[in-house]
Amino acid sequence: MYQPRRGFSCHLAWLILQTTLYASWLLGLFPFTFDSRRRQLKRSRWLLLYGFILHSCAMCLALSSYFAVRQRKKNHAFERNPLLELIYLRFAHTVFFSIGLLILMNVWKSNTILKIANELLTLEWQVKNLLTMKNCPNFNCFVLNKSVTAMGQIIVSILFCLWQENSYPKILKILCCLPLLGCQLIIMHFHTEIILVYRYVWLLNETLQDSCKLSSSRIRALTSLYDRLVKLSETVVASNDTQLILLLTIYLIGNTVQIFFLIVLGVSMNQRYIYLMASPQLLLNFWDFWLNVVVCDLTQKCGDRTSKVLKQFTVLEQHNEQLERSLNEFAWLCTQRKFRFQLCGLFPINYNMGFQMIITSFLYVVYLVQFDFMNL
Repeated sequence: MYQPRRGFSCHLAWLILQTTLYASWLLGLFPFTFDSRRRQLKRSRWLLLYGFILHSCAMCLALSSYFAVRQRKKNHAFERNPLLELIYLRFAHTVFFSIGLLILMNVWKSNTILKIANELLTLEWQVKNLLTMKNCPNFNCFVLNKSVTAMGQIIVSILFCLWQENSYPKILKILCCLPLLGCQLIIMHFHTEIILVYRYVWLLNETLQDSCKLSSSRIRALTSLYDRLVKLSETVVASNDTQLILLLTIYLIGNTVQIFFLIVLGVSMNQRYIYLMASPQLLLNFWDFWLNVVVCDLTQKCGDRTSKVLKQFTVLEQHNEQLERSLNEFAWLCTQRKFRFQLCGLFPINYNMGFQMIITSFLYVVYLVQFDFMNL
């Protein structure tokens, strides 16, 4: 889909996208095959069934491993602070339910995902002659950042599963991480779809800026492309709103539990070394959460910039009536149809929402410390 440009970062981003695609195919999370004659994807029921069975077995294996660990030995921190154990158990149940629902929603909404992927393929073939093809630095940057955080989360999950005290062989412990790996790949799909939409909008703005003379037919084509990108972004968010709500909930609860866990171990049990071990994981969680917020906010601002770019044509005297009419239609569309990312049409995904969630996490930690201060 995305063709690499010159530069090491471009080729690395292309390699990461290919790796994500093949890993998703291998795990049955991208149950589509490519029809070379039509240049479109089509859904494969066998891949869909394979992915569902694979992750169902992995979820059952992870659940049995969890019960095996619970029956062997109780954590010293839980003996020291019963509230921490209660919160941890609720968080573990929430994570297990959320991951299962994420994978189930990926199967249930496979037709919508197919439409999004085919639309992106169609755009890639159609915009080559319409847009000024340039290297988009932010595209490569966000693909690399998201891949680093995803790999970090997967490595931490594998180390945590290997560290657990149960009688399972190492290969089964690693297989317990498949649901977490699938969760990361599903979120990577959403991230890639949004950043591809951003890339097309960025190229559209660059085309408008670099073109001193534009014909009315090309302006109408750019107007149609802008409208398609807005509809595509709305479809992407609508098909992933439930997954995003679950993901943001996991981040909110997970960061709160982890900080409170560090306070109990570091302050109550005087295990200061735990700060050095757990701080990278905590920073990784915050950075992974923040990337999902920033990519939506960046696309929204890039779409708003299109209106500002069109103003450079309004100050010029247009001698072509058709061209002036096309520019006015494009400007009117930009004011009426904007890139807005809202969960269930209620909660916007932007910097303000991201800061509010981070502040909420720290406030919950303060509440927990105040509530359970005598046990610390």
